Amino acid sequence: MSSHQMPLMFVRHAEAEGDHRLGDESRPLTLEGRATFRAHARKLARLTPMVGIATSPLVRAIQTAEILAEAFGLAHVELLPELRPRPQAPKRILHMARELGPGWMLVGHNPSLAVAGARALEQEELPGKLRKGAVLALHPQGKHFSLAWMATPGRSLFKPDAPSRGRSSEGQD
Repeated sequence: MSSHQMPLMFVRHAEAEGDHRLGDESRPLTLEGRATFRAHARKLARLTPMVGIATSPLVRAIQTAEILAEAFGLAHVELLPELRPRPQAPKRILHMARELGPGWMLVGHNPSLAVAGARALEQEELPGKLRKGAVLALHPQGKHFSLAWMATPGRSLFKPDAPSRGRSSEGQD
């Protein structure tokens, strides 16, 4: 499969601990979050091959990216500070999505990923919530993207029948 046939994925980090003595950036995934996301990542890897992973440098995102790398058989994960949860993150995420292109997974945080995903689809919001561990798969179409599917741990794969607008995509980390 050529990289142009592969989707570009926005991946929200898996379930993380509520707090950490060293601060928010150091919060690791919970044991349950790791186990649930590991099973989810294996299912994703059966859907499509991918060529690369870029992640936020926060611990919970790095750990999510490492699980993806294992499931997809990828040896390298790139740390990109642009994926940190910041006010300008959605704009930076879209720029990176266009630059990296199909076959890449961008691992980050909400609401940045949900906002970037909605903008990529030229919508107010995503057709569903981008929950912890969820994946938004997009296909490039010129300057913008079309929705290929959304996958959330423990839920059925969502494939759009037609363009939809609807439920909230917001949610904080």
